[in-house]
Amino acid sequence: MKAIKYLFIAALTFGYSATVMAQDGSKADVDAVKKIISSKPADLDKQMKPFYKANKKNAENLLAFGRAFFEAKDTANAKVYANHALQATKNKYAPAFILLGDIEALGDRGGEAATLYDQAIYADPKLVEAYYKYALVYRKIDPQGTAAKLDQLKVQRPDVSVDAIKGHIFMISGDRKSAYEAYKLVPVNKIDPSYLNEFARASYFGGHFDDALAACEEGLKHNPGNPTFTRLAMFSNYEMKNYDAAKNYLKMYFNEIKDVEFSEYDHYYAALIHEALGDKDNAKSSYHKALSLVSDSSMIKRWDILKTLSESHLKDNDFENAIKYYQEFLDTKPGKKVDDDEALAGIYVKWAENTEEARRPEVIGKAIGVFNKMSETYPVQKAYCTYKIAELKNKWLDNNMEKRVAKADYQQVVELLSAKADRSKSENTMLKYSLHYLMFGSYLDKKIADAKSYAEKILAIDPEYKPAQEIQNLK
Repeated sequence: MKAIKYLFIAALTFGYSATVMAQDGSKADVDAVKKIISSKPADLDKQMKPFYKANKKNAENLLAFGRAFFEAKDTANAKVYANHALQATKNKYAPAFILLGDIEALGDRGGEAATLYDQAIYADPKLVEAYYKYALVYRKIDPQGTAAKLDQLKVQRPDVSVDAIKGHIFMISGDRKSAYEAYKLVPVNKIDPSYLNEFARASYFGGHFDDALAACEEGLKHNPGNPTFTRLAMFSNYEMKNYDAAKNYLKMYFNEIKDVEFSEYDHYYAALIHEALGDKDNAKSSYHKALSLVSDSSMIKRWDILKTLSESHLKDNDFENAIKYYQEFLDTKPGKKVDDDEALAGIYVKWAENTEEARRPEVIGKAIGVFNKMSETYPVQKAYCTYKIAELKNKWLDNNMEKRVAKADYQQVVELLSAKADRSKSENTMLKYSLHYLMFGSYLDKKIADAKSYAEKILAIDPEYKPAQEIQNLK
């Protein structure tokens, strides 16, 4: 029983002695205070008093106490010890101002935080952290003032890549363009490795693929196998038409890097790379993988994949699939435009150019059907659609105007445009060539008076049009 009693007393004595020994103004006090804070004792103030007394002239330790309280989310005591650190240095200890600024920033008081970070800069003009934190909180309040403050750091610390810090500030503010411009001022091998990811993304999404690739290659030196650097290197090489290099990164990304969840964007680029290298089967497979993963929140949109897949089939003269996927593109894309619909007619025309003569009328009929539908969907484009229908009929469904199959359509174009006072240049062109068709048809029918009447209307649009001049000079 006595043994147990003495062991218990020894344990208490040991604990008490350890605490007393730590109260000597040394680094050990910081660890002791951290343990006290983490234990959340009811008599916290009482336990802290001897530590303050032992360190009241040690600004570094006092600030470390304050930091420990801050990390424990006890901002009241963090502020107390930051102020103790300032008192110990007669308000000349920059790290204490930084802690006070962090407390204000945590409370979403950006202006107050910036003022305190500015005081830290005044206390130590070479302290990089003070400039950086000032920029973080002040970037939304005064972007120009932030840039000016960072330029002051350039003077104080020419050894620091201030432009890279600017790039980082711009990047976290969502300003990729300015981030790129700032990072670009720093040699890529001088950029802090932790910022290379940002420079790579700012460059890639800004269309600066050579800089994106340089950032990725530098990043992979520091972090081999990094998935972000690998995929952006793959994308950038493709955009720069370095297809073999793109394929090497593709193999690395899909086969060698572990724990990567491949996205629709990854598969889409894989398809583009395979297609550029003539690997049609893998290209089609990758397009379909991308389609299986794409969602409304995806960076690449379903309709863009469908359109590219259609174009891929069109290159192979696989017109049925080209039309199938293009129609899906039209059905999926929001905010369609006239050009989107017209491109479908263009696929039918290319099909007609590459099919047997007997089938051409059927295929051209489909193209005409597209323009008829467009005329209903876009009433303001009725004259244009009618003109395109007339052109298709004249070129594909007639033989040197023998049947005059396009006559009614050209007449309709003339009716739609003749009375229009504010015709555009393209509308004048459509009207002129529609009148030309009618003029030449009248000439072939030996209706010279009618032909001259059409010629007169043409010359009112284009006085130098030679076919109309020749008709007008007929006797």
